[in-house]
Amino acid sequence: MSTELLIALLQDLAKSSTINTSRNHDLDAVAKRLQVDEDFRVELGSHDDLWTNLALIFNKVVKDGLDPEQVEQLMFLFRIIRNSAAGVSENQDRARDSNQLKLIQEIISQAAHTHYGNVAYIMMLRAGVQALSNLVTSNDISKNQMWKSFLAEAPSPSCDQYLLSTLSAIEDETVVLGTVMLCYNCIFESRERSDLLFSTSAGKKLLTQLISESHATSGKEERKSFEMIFTFFDHLISRDYFPQLFEVLMNPGVESEEEYSIRYHGEGFHDKKTEQGKDDVDPLPKVQELKIEEIHDEEGDYSSKAKMEGKKNEKRQYLSAEHVVLFKVIDSRIYCHHDLQQKRHRERHNQTVARDSSSEDGPAISLDTVRCLTEIFVRVSVLTIEIFKTLEQPGIGQHGVEDLANLSSGLILLLGCFAHLSLYEDGFIVKEQGLLEGDVEDLETPGKPLPIPEWFKAQHKEMINGGLIESAIELLRQADKGLVRVTKPVAAMPSTATPEMAANTESTLLSNTSTEQGQQSFFFGVKRDIVRLVGNLAYRSRHVQDLIRQCNGLIVMLSQCNIDDANPSE
Repeated sequence: MSTELLIALLQDLAKSSTINTSRNHDLDAVAKRLQVDEDFRVELGSHDDLWTNLALIFNKVVKDGLDPEQVEQLMFLFRIIRNSAAGVSENQDRARDSNQLKLIQEIISQAAHTHYGNVAYIMMLRAGVQALSNLVTSNDISKNQMWKSFLAEAPSPSCDQYLLSTLSAIEDETVVLGTVMLCYNCIFESRERSDLLFSTSAGKKLLTQLISESHATSGKEERKSFEMIFTFFDHLISRDYFPQLFEVLMNPGVESEEEYSIRYHGEGFHDKKTEQGKDDVDPLPKVQELKIEEIHDEEGDYSSKAKMEGKKNEKRQYLSAEHVVLFKVIDSRIYCHHDLQQKRHRERHNQTVARDSSSEDGPAISLDTVRCLTEIFVRVSVLTIEIFKTLEQPGIGQHGVEDLANLSSGLILLLGCFAHLSLYEDGFIVKEQGLLEGDVEDLETPGKPLPIPEWFKAQHKEMINGGLIESAIELLRQADKGLVRVTKPVAAMPSTATPEMAANTESTLLSNTSTEQGQQSFFFGVKRDIVRLVGNLAYRSRHVQDLIRQCNGLIVMLSQCNIDDANPSE
């Protein structure tokens, strides 16, 4: 079909008072041609009538509501836009000027809340999300307009204020993947657009939904959306947004599922009004009533707010499942950085590459993120210590299974993060002839340890000043009392035992069977990881070594050295 015939067809569709689907096959053919013919994209997109008629068609859908008979036709129209905008910035600009971004957003909003798993609706949603992605690729003006429309200024009161969250929750891999890629495309290399995620309620809800979605899909095979969500959050962490991410997940949202389910167009939007117009619900006031006010100044609400805040504070004592996922992302980032560092150290040791200080990697995370992680660890340690003190009773007791599982998982992940942050593969300078000899001349003495980079020194100092050693030692001391060891029980204490020895060997007097009971099983490996962390921090640091002595940490550290009766040769 030629450009003139397509524009004429679109004019007929825009003027028609009824839905005409007889030419859908022609629209499909045009979309397929645009996918492979770049010259046709440029030619077709240069006609303003194309965008004008598309806008007229979409406006009718927004005004009259989405008709199931028109869903397939809209899918083909979205594909035409998607393929026309691919790599053609002029077409992106014309689409933006004709209001395509907001109109597509409105139609997607309707479909997202009325699809009920219908295949045709899902196919249309896929095409719509992909069209939006192509319309903003490498186009900052379009990105700014669309991102603000999604997060700050919805096109109309009837449009879903949390549309990106809604799309991320749809049970379709292609829709979710396209949505996450669209979000990543918008925040990439843009501080302003990234900030909107944390300054708007829609942005905060999106972050929580994506974290939840990654948790739900992590165990499923062939879910590229999981990898994309991981990349999305890894990018935010690399831009120093970890503290804000952690705080957002402390308050994931307060609106109920019922309120959210009717946010689209309000309840009864498609109900026809009666002659009196009194029996039906007016959609606009309903949507306004559903808005969540973030600030309340009325004194009368103080008592109820205090009660709600009390409940929130009770829940905040524990890490959430979303926090655990966030810790997994940052732990993976830190581990990959450490693994690369080890690889380069081995290459230098084997003289396969020359040492070039200009090519050294920087830190895995910023100092602000290290500071935030340290503060979180201190708070989590305090709570964990309180739990350790209540472990005398078998069974789950007063602590919920999910809360303990999240707390223990989060604690183990934090210890893993610090274990790698506190370890630098420095190695030694070799004397043999080769690539290294010229690089270290006049800078480093052969046979001496390689110099520690300044960023690692600052990172190490931040962890120590934040109280990491004190918290880790006290946590180890309480874990030694509250958590049993996987060893054979000691028959009795010697009569000459000192009180300090008795306190630090108390856990060895418990039976093996108790290791499988109740809350203790959640914290398996904590003592091992604490010892590893403290050892890393103390390496080549007299200050840390003195600090450990001041905390009476040597006794509790030495008490972890025991012979494994099951493996005496090790």
